[in-house]
Amino acid sequence: MKFGMCIGSDSNKIAVCKKLGYDYVESAFEMLADPKNDEKYDAFQAELKNNGFSCLSVNCFIPSALKITGPDVDEQALKDYIERGMKRGAALGVKKVVFGSGGARKRPEGFSYETAVRQIFSFLTDIVSPIAEKYGILLVIEPLRSGDTNMIESLREGAVIAAAVNRPNIRLLVDLYHAYYSGDTNDHIRSMTTLLRHAHIAEPEKRVYPAPGDAYPYADFISALKAAGCDTCSVEARCSDFEKEAADAIRVLRAVDIED
Repeated sequence: MKFGMCIGSDSNKIAVCKKLGYDYVESAFEMLADPKNDEKYDAFQAELKNNGFSCLSVNCFIPSALKITGPDVDEQALKDYIERGMKRGAALGVKKVVFGSGGARKRPEGFSYETAVRQIFSFLTDIVSPIAEKYGILLVIEPLRSGDTNMIESLREGAVIAAAVNRPNIRLLVDLYHAYYSGDTNDHIRSMTTLLRHAHIAEPEKRVYPAPGDAYPYADFISALKAAGCDTCSVEARCSDFEKEAADAIRVLRAVDIED
């Protein structure tokens, strides 16, 4: 299993993650796609090069203001945003883009669920997949707990959509925090053998970095990921002391990976 750390656009954390023994960092798509972030992008790219390190994946795909469902979808704006972000992501070596984007995909109150599903299907099939194919990027759908969206709230729902889209560059992610609150189990994860290609991990009750002494059996989660054929897992959580807690997290994850 390759373990990464979600660091947003904070280029100062790249050297720390390499020193601690992470395999890659996970950044934010908005840093790639939004011209306002060009300075951050340049600094991030320079730090990756200086440290000989990898940015394998990015999250925060579509901002809430750019709608995927509802009556106000601007397909051309979506295409332009995704094209720019994936082109620059490919230049960084990005291989996986995480489709969480709970606000962007949330259907408006009173809007048809069936229509929203068709819009998401069209978004993935007609917009995302062709652009991702051009840049050799895999998009992974991230189910989110119900408090964060009202579309794709479980692994099973995400799997149905990914299977219906039926494109090799549209697959699935499991986030332990969201899975924990959505009732998705390790057995559900193991069953996703043709779909699951990326994961996020945190101590699921508090959404903090994994740490020694945690009650949650991380080894069971990692074992389920490997059984499903998932080979990358990023830490995505809150912390108060980044270097110390990131060091604890990678020690815990390496230990349970060996244990498995």
